[in-house]
Amino acid sequence: MEAINVFSIMILRLLAATGIFFALIGCIGTDYVDDPVIGEQIEISQSQLALMVDETFTLTATYFDQYGIEKSVELAWTSSAPGVASVDSKGTVKAISAGQVMVVASHGSIVSSSVNITVVANASQVAKVVITSPSNKISLGVGESHTLTVTVKNINDEILTGRTVQWFSENASIATVSNGVVTGVSSGLVDVHAKVEGVKSNLLNFSIGGGLSGSFISAGGYKAIGMASLKEEGGNIILEFSNNFETSFALGTFVYMANVTNGSQVKANGLEVAQITTNGAKSFNLSAISPGIKLTDYKYVIILCKPASVTFGYAELK
Repeated sequence: MEAINVFSIMILRLLAATGIFFALIGCIGTDYVDDPVIGEQIEISQSQLALMVDETFTLTATYFDQYGIEKSVELAWTSSAPGVASVDSKGTVKAISAGQVMVVASHGSIVSSSVNITVVANASQVAKVVITSPSNKISLGVGESHTLTVTVKNINDEILTGRTVQWFSENASIATVSNGVVTGVSSGLVDVHAKVEGVKSNLLNFSIGGGLSGSFISAGGYKAIGMASLKEEGGNIILEFSNNFETSFALGTFVYMANVTNGSQVKANGLEVAQITTNGAKSFNLSAISPGIKLTDYKYVIILCKPASVTFGYAELK
């Protein structure tokens, strides 16, 4: 027994000498327990789909629990217009007649985003409408304008010309759109889309005015307070922390951008911004870290204890 104790002491001394022991205890925590509850969600495989009458296609969806962990559950599928396209319990859609329909997956009260499905009877009909921003610009100042492009295709992915395009802003008090020109009116977020012969395009989300921001929420008994803001400045995406920003510190406290708050997933799939060792105001040029990054690529700013993959806090950008 004495030999075992001596051996244990020797191991601890070795770990302490190399810094491993202190790194392990620096930000200890069980990720599943410590992560904040962010709400259940269902992610669906696509947002748009075009089918010919009598054609079938199987959609897929993934359920994540309140901690952002993928789980296998039974999903229910629903079609808004079964006469246009039906969907069975496995997510297989069958096109019935020409028109548009929305299909969603659900588990209890949790519902996925919808898949917008267009059904056509022949190749002369519009099947797909896609709007794009040539410069990937999604942030505008008040009074600033930006021109979008639209592509109209049939079921065979062939471009159709000479079709009338209707443009729509989800909130004209934030931004207007006319002939594809989006103009900022007031600060906020707004979706823009187009329609051609009743077929709706994808949505483009624009940030008008002051960009995105959110307040830090502490997680797992650790501390994270203050504000985070994201803006476009001189062609770069800039992340800033407010003067009153404070967080817990350990060996390896990092700032990450991510679309989940689960520590292990943040570390694996998020964008590592920088290690921090002090509180107070900070500024990070995300474009220098990830060229081509857009204002809405990430939903959360995460304060992460990197060695243990534990979330100290997060700010949801809105």
